[in-house]
Amino acid sequence: MKKVLLLHGWTNKRPEGHWLRITAAALRTQGHQVWYPQFPNPDTPNPNDWQELLRQEANMMDEVDGGEKIAIAHSLGTINWLHGAMTNLFNRPFDRVLLVAIPDPVMTSDASGIEGEPMNFSVPGLAEAVLQWGSDVSAVASDQDRWQPNGIDFYRGLNIQSTLFPGAGHFSLDDGWGRWSGLEAWVESANSQDLMRR
Repeated sequence: MKKVLLLHGWTNKRPEGHWLRITAAALRTQGHQVWYPQFPNPDTPNPNDWQELLRQEANMMDEVDGGEKIAIAHSLGTINWLHGAMTNLFNRPFDRVLLVAIPDPVMTSDASGIEGEPMNFSVPGLAEAVLQWGSDVSAVASDQDRWQPNGIDFYRGLNIQSTLFPGAGHFSLDDGWGRWSGLEAWVESANSQDLMRR
């Protein structure tokens, strides 16, 4: 049994057909415990509100004995997890963290509706905090992500393994991203190569 926390991004209201929702159902069917909270006001997210809900969900995971503790975050959800790591929000580290389609801070700063200062990926201590709160942290990116117009160089300083999935866009419903069977397999295997399967 795995304990899996799914963190959605900006404007996401957990719609039917989204890979996060499909993954939540699939993992529950397989007997895993899944936390998939709806973060408040997803169209105009308040960072403090999102951080508080993240703290509560992570703490509830720690109240369940046994099982590998995993976080899977998408888009603005990746920033939410990274902020949590930077501010020592968690009681216990995650065994694995997967950051999908990390948005470039240049893009989030220009987006109408996203409150707070954009993530500074060069801030001292961020890379160390990521490794402190995630024993195994990796990322998945695409070569055609509108939220990464200049590629993934902006987060290379985190020193995390990054897998490139060609043509995946922003891994969103608008990009035709529905079921992601490779992600379900990755939860079991921890093998990044599984992520390359749709």
